[in-house]
Amino acid sequence: MKTFFLNTLLLVVSLSSLSGCISTNVKGYTGQDYHGYKIRKAVVRAPDAGFEFGELMEHSIIEELGDAGVKAESFLKMFPPTRQWTNEQVVDTLRKQGYDAIMTVSLKGSDTTSNTIGYINSGTASVYGNTAYYNGSSTAITTFHRYTSTHIKVYNVDSGRVVWVGDARTSAGGLFYMGDETQTDSLAEETVDALRDSGHL
Repeated sequence: MKTFFLNTLLLVVSLSSLSGCISTNVKGYTGQDYHGYKIRKAVVRAPDAGFEFGELMEHSIIEELGDAGVKAESFLKMFPPTRQWTNEQVVDTLRKQGYDAIMTVSLKGSDTTSNTIGYINSGTASVYGNTAYYNGSSTAITTFHRYTSTHIKVYNVDSGRVVWVGDARTSAGGLFYMGDETQTDSLAEETVDALRDSGHL
């Protein structure tokens, strides 16, 4: 009897190239009266994302703004959703504490899909005389793709007018599912880069 071990595996290099990647594209415009306007102190709000995802978005953007030299705070922390806050109360509080900008990050849509791109087969083959026997198993190779669209606005606290507005699309894909934190980190980094490129940081 002769026994052969058969393993059909993708090359490690190929698997590594599919392991995961993420990118965010941001397109923004500056208000006509706010070219050259610098954000000094901002509050960040994610009104349509739910508490958990909203907190992640706020936190990621606050960290990136901090790295850019802008003091920033979470809207949820300053104005907890345990009561109704009027616009007048919000603006009055922000003015008293020296905030000059409000950034809103609205979730427009999010979708996740998966796709089987192949299989990893493994098993053993045994030969008895002129007869061969094979026993093996097959594991599916599945890739994940996640898309998130957001709409970002920066308001001037004193005037209430829009300083900057942008749309962002975050795309992630690969063998590993990209969680919320990975998405928000990418969104935050590219949004702050877009604000810097527009001359607001």
